[in-house]
Amino acid sequence: MLNNIDWRFLKRSLILLAVAIVFSASIIMLSLQYEGGKYQEYKTVKSSLSKTHGKYKKLVDDLELIHQYTQTYNDYRVSGLVGPERRLSWIETLETVNEVLKLPRLSYTLSPQQGFKRPMLKVDKAVRVNSTPMELDMDMLHEEDLFAVLEGIDGVIENLYTLDSCRFDRIGGVNATLNTKSENIQASCLMRWVTIDAKEN
Repeated sequence: MLNNIDWRFLKRSLILLAVAIVFSASIIMLSLQYEGGKYQEYKTVKSSLSKTHGKYKKLVDDLELIHQYTQTYNDYRVSGLVGPERRLSWIETLETVNEVLKLPRLSYTLSPQQGFKRPMLKVDKAVRVNSTPMELDMDMLHEEDLFAVLEGIDGVIENLYTLDSCRFDRIGGVNATLNTKSENIQASCLMRWVTIDAKEN
C-alpha cells in the first residue's frame, strides 16, 4: 500500500531547502568571483613587482657600469690621453730618456695640434681625437737606439702616441767604417701624440 505524501506538510521545508540551495549557490558564485578578482590583482601586483625588480637590477647594473667607466675615464685623464695636450710633459719625457741613453744628438719639433685621422677610425660626434705631430731627429750609434728611445718613452709616460714614419741615413755613406764611440746613423721620425677631447656634460 502506497503512502500518500502530505505535500502541505513538506511545503515549508521544501521552500527553505530551495532558498538554502539558492543562497549557497549565490555564496559560491560570489566567492569564485571574489577569488578570481583577487587572483587577477595578485597577478597584476606580481607583474608590477617583477618589472620594478627588473628596473632596480638594471639601475644597479648601470650604476656599476658608470662607476667602471668613470674610473677608466679618470685613469685616462691622469695618463694624459684624455684632456688638453701636454707638450711640456712630452718634452720632459724625451729629455729624461736621453739623459739615460746619452745619444749623440736628440732634437724635436712640435707642430700645432690637428685632427687624428685614420681610415677605420670612427668616433662619436661628442668626442674629438687630436694629434700633435712631433719631428724627432736623432744621431745614433746603431738602429737599436731608436727602440731604446721608444721603450724609454713607454716606461715614463702612459700617453698614447703613434710612429708614422722613420728615415735612416748612414753617416759618411754606405762604405763608411762604423765608429763605436760616435754617431753612425741619422734618423728622422714623425711621431703623433694622441689626445682625446670629450665634451663633459
